Amino acid sequence: MASNILIALLVSATVRTSRAQEPPPTNYQLVKNYTGQTFFDDFKFFSDHDPTNGFVKYVDLETANQTGLAGLASSETFENAIYLGVDWWSLNVTPDGRPSTRVESIDTFNHSLWVADIKHMPGGVCGSWPAFWLLGQGAPWPQAGEIDIMEGINTQNVNKMVLHADTGVRVFNVTGAPYSNQTQMRGTLSSLDCSLDTAGNSGCVAEGSWNNFGTDYNAAGGSVVATEFSSDGIKIWNFQRDSIPENIVSGMPDPYDASGVWGPPDAMFVSSGNQTFDKHFFDLKIIFNIALCGDWIEQTWNTSECASLAPTCRDYVANNPTAFKDVYWAIGGVQVYQQANSTCTSTPVPSLSSPTPGSGHARRRRHSRGFRHS
Repeated sequence: MASNILIALLVSATVRTSRAQEPPPTNYQLVKNYTGQTFFDDFKFFSDHDPTNGFVKYVDLETANQTGLAGLASSETFENAIYLGVDWWSLNVTPDGRPSTRVESIDTFNHSLWVADIKHMPGGVCGSWPAFWLLGQGAPWPQAGEIDIMEGINTQNVNKMVLHADTGVRVFNVTGAPYSNQTQMRGTLSSLDCSLDTAGNSGCVAEGSWNNFGTDYNAAGGSVVATEFSSDGIKIWNFQRDSIPENIVSGMPDPYDASGVWGPPDAMFVSSGNQTFDKHFFDLKIIFNIALCGDWIEQTWNTSECASLAPTCRDYVANNPTAFKDVYWAIGGVQVYQQANSTCTSTPVPSLSSPTPGSGHARRRRHSRGFRHS
């Protein structure tokens, strides 16, 4: 169970948007800061059966602590980077599958701006299905909505940003006529129907415009990802390390900054018709997880680049533990901002360095202080 793991300290973030109409003024204030020692106080470990029918055993808090599947980076350089990983050393896995991690925030949110500093993600490996997402509560899935901020499988290198919702929810094609010359978003919309009854349950899908997922993403040092949910729509920005706007560092996010330094979002979902998203997306919790195999992967395994490695995804995951050594999340933090009616002094985001991509080895350590059962 030796563990020299590449983990780099992360930054913190925010957001900017470009729309056809005149944007409203914003006054975002920090309402929640998930970082460092206290991160695990505000997240619960999910240890039930994997909803995607994967070959994965999600572990509880105690097991994650004992085995080192979750914790903080231990080196001085990368102190307090949050680590969430997979068992990459065991050949005798459980009947349910290889042990892994899934954490869910205790708090839920509605209209908000989520800013996440992702230095390393668990992509680029056959059999892996990582996701960073928001899941609505208080109604059967997907009646309270699902926003997939980062998601993909196997060796995918372009992020898929997806909305799942109840029947009848669609989005405008802001990358097509008459908007195609207005640079509404960087990415491309490949599906406009978010409804549960969409063929294959694919949801509304936007695909990134650069290699913002998997191996290339990690080699570039990850990114800062910002997601805004308002009555106007849902937007996602993915800032590379060399293009993080200054007001992200200052902790004063403004999606409509007059300087235009944020540029258009990678994904822009605007509800078609006269309805807003408010009644379809609500009480959203934050989730980070690493699934292995599952419906999406297993339905496409035989036609994927991974088929040459093993007859099935489950065979590969069960018999190749070391392939998953670098399948982990390294998270600098997640900040949640909400609109305020009055001006206040903002709190600068911690850990404002941008380390060299791929630099710094850190040994995984257990959670120690700041990691306890809520």
